[in-house]
Amino acid sequence: MISIIYAGNQSGTCYGIFKLLTQKLENKEKYIFNLQLIKEDILILEKGYKHELTDKQNKFINIINQSDTLIFIYPLYWLNMPMLLKGFIDMTFWPNEAFSFKNKQYYKNGLWKDKKAIVIYTIGGSEWFNLLNLNLGYRVLKYPLNLVGISNIKKFYIDQLNRSNKQSVNKKVNSLVEKVMKSI
Repeated sequence: MISIIYAGNQSGTCYGIFKLLTQKLENKEKYIFNLQLIKEDILILEKGYKHELTDKQNKFINIINQSDTLIFIYPLYWLNMPMLLKGFIDMTFWPNEAFSFKNKQYYKNGLWKDKKAIVIYTIGGSEWFNLLNLNLGYRVLKYPLNLVGISNIKKFYIDQLNRSNKQSVNKKVNSLVEKVMKSI
């Protein structure tokens, strides 16, 4: 099964990628997490990771456990992933569910080591901005993925959205989705 975790607006380039990829995967078993449409309060870890898992957390973790591939789609905001994606990671990349320091089940021994991930992000600015920051849009998600054992990660991005016309953006979106489909 494929889980698509979408953390963008309900319009724009990221949404175009999300919609086109979802259409291309219509015959595949998948679960879609459209984070802006999930009506859930942000999890507040008052007791750290020592509180009971909520029903929603259990549901989401079970879906991820059943998935072979996780596809993350998000815009880069302030050199980081969107708040909703960070909250989703806090909610699902849970001790003893995704990793365990106590049992030394992290990094290469992480509980999700047999999964692969595809990371897709968009940047309004220049490709140089992305390269000079050493692919920060990817790295902000790479480290949590590595912690839970996911090392098979493919990265795709579209940059220079601030200087691209609609036709150019559509061409980039189509090209990116075709590359993603080949890697699934």
